[in-house]
Amino acid sequence: MTCDGHIDKKEVVSIMQMAQNKHTFGDIEIDQELEKMLKKINLKGTEYLKDYFRKVHKAGLTDEEQLQIIQIAADVIYADLEVKEDEVKFLRVLRTMLNVSDSVILTQFPQLAKDFMWEDEFTDSYVQELYSNYFKNKEMPIFDVSDVMDITQDVLKDMN
Repeated sequence: MTCDGHIDKKEVVSIMQMAQNKHTFGDIEIDQELEKMLKKINLKGTEYLKDYFRKVHKAGLTDEEQLQIIQIAADVIYADLEVKEDEVKFLRVLRTMLNVSDSVILTQFPQLAKDFMWEDEFTDSYVQELYSNYFKNKEMPIFDVSDVMDITQDVLKDMN
């Protein structure tokens, strides 16, 4: 949602729908969680994303959990019907943090082949270069938390 430096209303709606309709995130209050996340991003900037990647890499996730992370990321990226370069870079870096095979990913999500999947060899130097390029000259803007909270409240009203 924030990896391209912009929060689109459709991306917020997508997250809210995942939380409400599919219970993707368990029993959390998604509006409160989004507010906390945005405040952390505003405080930490790109360090928030670096920390996210570190946590994903070290989490010891099952293939199913890794596929769920890819599904969530792809759904949010595609929500505004526009795939931006920073979103491609984000998903490619995220891919390097996971150990599920490309064939499993492409079987589950064939649409990712066009926008995100290449026959990359994930050598240590390649992963480091991809990671460095994603964060090179990247600055996170200060997001207006109240704007996102207004969107979440509108979405919650519409869902109830």
